[in-house]
Amino acid sequence: MPKLSIIVPVYKVEQYIHKCVDSILNQTFKDFELILVDDGSPDNCGKICDEYAQKDERVRVIHKKNGGLSDARNFGLEKALGEYISFIDSDDWVDKNIYTESLDYMQKNELDVVCFDVTEVRANKTLVRHKFGSDKIFEAEDALYKILVDEIDNSACNKIFKRNIWKDVRFPVGRRFEDVATTYKVFHNANKIGYMKKAYYYYLKREGSIIATSFNPQNKFECFMGYQERLEFATEHCPKAIEECKMYATKNAIATVNAQCAGCGTISTDSQKRLDKFFNDLGEVKHLNGKNKILLLGAKNCQLINTIYGKLSLWSKKLK
Repeated sequence: MPKLSIIVPVYKVEQYIHKCVDSILNQTFKDFELILVDDGSPDNCGKICDEYAQKDERVRVIHKKNGGLSDARNFGLEKALGEYISFIDSDDWVDKNIYTESLDYMQKNELDVVCFDVTEVRANKTLVRHKFGSDKIFEAEDALYKILVDEIDNSACNKIFKRNIWKDVRFPVGRRFEDVATTYKVFHNANKIGYMKKAYYYYLKREGSIIATSFNPQNKFECFMGYQERLEFATEHCPKAIEECKMYATKNAIATVNAQCAGCGTISTDSQKRLDKFFNDLGEVKHLNGKNKILLLGAKNCQLINTIYGKLSLWSKKLK
């Protein structure tokens, strides 16, 4: 059995997949299986995956009907054999020492999860934002609080997990912002979580998609759903995170309204009912800044405010 299972969903990434897979196969750590999940990609990605499998026995390929990122990750989880799990997106890549060093850190400190930093790559410029000033070890309750209030980020890709803590957790199929809705549940199953102040993971921010993502009401609503679910989870499992979770859910509810008011699309009738109910039941929201207090007032009572703000935001983003 391999020590580690690395799961890479693959869909329409011909331009990027070689860099991703090569960075994995060239690791200093060797005891892994690489599960490439071809999510019904209509280009040559499936063929490229098969070519890698023919060259390296550590590569396993799953060809499946397109179901989205969550579905592909879930397929990989079901097939994984390793004691540890790593997720990598197929247009990103990793440092050659990511697994040697992080697994050593996990084993020395008896961790269920280790987190590390991300290098953002955009137009050949790189940016690293360190979450903490040094390596850290968190006990279960503290780590759960920190991920619920976004002191630890949501991404599944800049973490390595023991496979057994995924026992009852899967990604929500058919939804974007799947990490927002999932990673905290895995932390809830963990006893000890660590952080390494090293940017092992390289995240490619593709040009041209920022406006479409930022001003898509359905995207914003699905992000809101994840944060609303976190608020419900915090109410039951981590009461000290309730106010922060309420603030994040509110900000994403407002962002959904802003995107609709900017004329960038709509959400379904059922989704609108869920959003309206959230606003009606909301009550006081602590920690909102002045701008969002005004936008919340607009979302509930006078959406002309959100229309003006949304259109100005869209206009300014297009100018950049």
